[in-house]
Amino acid sequence: MKLSKTIRTKPLLGIFAAGAAATVLTLAGLGFSAAHAQAPRLMAPPVAADGTLSFADLVERVSPAVVSVLVEREVEPNRAQNQLEEFFNYQFGDPDQNPDQRPNQQFESEPRVMQGQGSGFFINKDGYIVTNNHVVDGADVVRIRLANGEEYDAEVIGADLLTDLAVIKVEPLPNQPFVEFADDVNLRVGDWVLAVGNPFGLGGSVTSGIVSAIGGQNRENQYIDFIQIDAPINRGNSGGPTFDLKGRVVGVNSAIYSPNGGSVGIGFAIPARTAKETVAQLIANGSVTRGWLGIQLQEVTTELAAALGLKEAAGVLVAEVLDGAPAEAAGLQDGDVILEIGGDDIAGTNELSRIVAAFAPGETIKMKILRDGRERNLSVKLGERDGDSIAEVDDPSDEDDSLASDVGLRVSELNDALRQQFRVPDGVNGVLVTGVRPGSPAQAAGLRRGFVILQVDGEDVDTADELRSIISNAKSHDKEAVLLRMQLGENRQFGALSLGE
Repeated sequence: MKLSKTIRTKPLLGIFAAGAAATVLTLAGLGFSAAHAQAPRLMAPPVAADGTLSFADLVERVSPAVVSVLVEREVEPNRAQNQLEEFFNYQFGDPDQNPDQRPNQQFESEPRVMQGQGSGFFINKDGYIVTNNHVVDGADVVRIRLANGEEYDAEVIGADLLTDLAVIKVEPLPNQPFVEFADDVNLRVGDWVLAVGNPFGLGGSVTSGIVSAIGGQNRENQYIDFIQIDAPINRGNSGGPTFDLKGRVVGVNSAIYSPNGGSVGIGFAIPARTAKETVAQLIANGSVTRGWLGIQLQEVTTELAAALGLKEAAGVLVAEVLDGAPAEAAGLQDGDVILEIGGDDIAGTNELSRIVAAFAPGETIKMKILRDGRERNLSVKLGERDGDSIAEVDDPSDEDDSLASDVGLRVSELNDALRQQFRVPDGVNGVLVTGVRPGSPAQAAGLRRGFVILQVDGEDVDTADELRSIISNAKSHDKEAVLLRMQLGENRQFGALSLGE
C-alpha cells in the first residue's frame, strides 16, 4: 500500500450488485478451476499491543483513500412511471432514498432526479478514482465525498461493461492519500481481507472476513473470476476496495449473493489483476479494446475427452467457427480442441476468453490445437471485440434500416449460435441487440450489445420487423418515447427509448 504523502424484477434468490445497482447474476458459474500459486502459509491476523485481534492500524492507513461516489440522473416523465421507477431503482440502488421526491400520482409533467450512491478509491496522486461501471452508468452528475465530508465534482473518464469497472477523476487534491493494486496476489481460501466502502450511504464503513473461494461465480459476458469473500458487503459497497493485511488492493467489491439485497456473508470482488489491466486502458484510452477470435466454445468433459482421444479433460472444444471471423481466416475448424495459447495451457472456456481478451486487436497469437488425434500449431491474427459500437454481428438488413438510422440500434433474431455466443438463457425470447451507435437514443436507453429486447410498450417482440413496426406506430402517434423491457443474462430491466430527433 502506498500513500501520496510518501506513505427490477425481484428474484426470490439471486446475486445482487453491492452498490448503486441490484444486478442479478447467473448462478451457473463459468469460472475455471484456477491453479493459483500457493502462499507458503496463512498470514496471521494483526494483534494489538494488548494481545487482542485488531485491524485498526491497517484501517487508519487505507481508509482515507476510499470515497463515497454520489450519482444523479434526470428522469423524464413517462406514462409507465411506476415501471421506470423500478428500472432506476435497479440502476441506482436503494429504493428508499429520497422518499419525499416520490410522486403520489402516476403521471408527472416535470422531470425527476433520481439519486444513488456507491464507493470508490484513489489510485494515484492525479485524482483518478476506481469504481464500478454500474455505479456511474447513465449518471448525469457524479460527485465524490471524502471521509471528512468534503464533496467534489467528478468526471467519468471511462467505463467497461464486461468487467463492471469505471474510472472517474477529480482535480488533484493536495496530499490526498491513495492506494495501489497488488502485483503479486497469491490469495488462498482462508486468507484475511478487509472491505471498505459506503454501504447504505454509511461512508467509511469497514468489514473483515476471509476469502471463501477463488474462481467461482461469474457475471454474464465478463472475462474475470471473482474472489468470493465473507466480509459483509451491502448495497453501496460497489466499487470499494478489498484489502489484504498488507494494505494492498486485492479486489474491487462488485456483487453480493443475497435473498433480500442485504449481506448474508457471500460477496464477490473483481481480482486486482483484472482491475489493474482494465483501469490502465480506461485511463489511457477511455475505453477497453479486446482481442477476438470469433468462435463458439464448449467445455471438454470427461466423456468428450475420451471421444477425442485426450488423456484428461483439458483444453476447450471449438463448437463453431463464426463466418468471417479471425479464427476462420487462420484455419481453425469446428471440432478442434485448443490446448495452448502462447505456450500457456488452457484449462477451460473462461480462461481462454480471458487470455484472448487480454491481447490487443491486431496481435498475432500462437496456439496449439488437437485435430483428428494429432497436435497442430496455428497462428491467429486477432480481431476486435467491441461491446459499444456497431460491429462484428450486424443485422443482415440493409444500411438504410430505420432502427439504425433513427435510434442507433442494430438487432438480430435469436438463433442457437447467437444464444451461445451471447449466453442468452433458454426460454428467453426477443430480439438480440448486435450494435449500438455511441451517443444514440439506444445508448441513452441503456441498451448495449448482448441485451435482449423482450417487450416494447408492453408488447412482446420476437422479430426485427415486429420491433420496427411497434416503434413506427408509436412515432405515427407522436409518442416521444417507448418503454423497453430488456434482459442481460438473468437480469431484466426497463429503459425508455427516445423517438425524438
